Amino acid sequence: MNPMTDMFDFTKSFEQFSKFTPDFANAAPMKAFNDMAAKYRAVAIEALNKNVELTTAWMTDAASQATTLMTPEAQPTAYAKKAGELAQAAMQDIPARLMAYAEVAKKAQTELLDSVVALTPKVVEEATAQAKAAVKTAKKAA
Repeated sequence: MNPMTDMFDFTKSFEQFSKFTPDFANAAPMKAFNDMAAKYRAVAIEALNKNVELTTAWMTDAASQATTLMTPEAQPTAYAKKAGELAQAAMQDIPARLMAYAEVAKKAQTELLDSVVALTPKVVEEATAQAKAAVKTAKKAA
């Protein structure tokens, strides 16, 4: 018998706790947590896929521009001119591309906030009902 490990018997503690909430895994707060986690996953995956699309489009454009740069030219100055034009076009394009990423993030944040706001009153109500039921059970047991 080891006094260091026996004093922290989590199994007994959990059994005592489960007497007050026997259906803990299906309780309203746990269900709400699982619903919220599912919503978070869906929003995160949607945002990830949209970011992949944006990045793929950006890289495809960059590859096509690189192809134009690699075409042979008779004069060395023609390469410099093409490179300058491509660099200028890319610099002008960056704000719009970054704004597209920002819109994806904004949409994801808005969806998550809306789901939290919609779910919060329901969860509070169900948790209150569960707490009242647990108090009644505890009073009967005592």
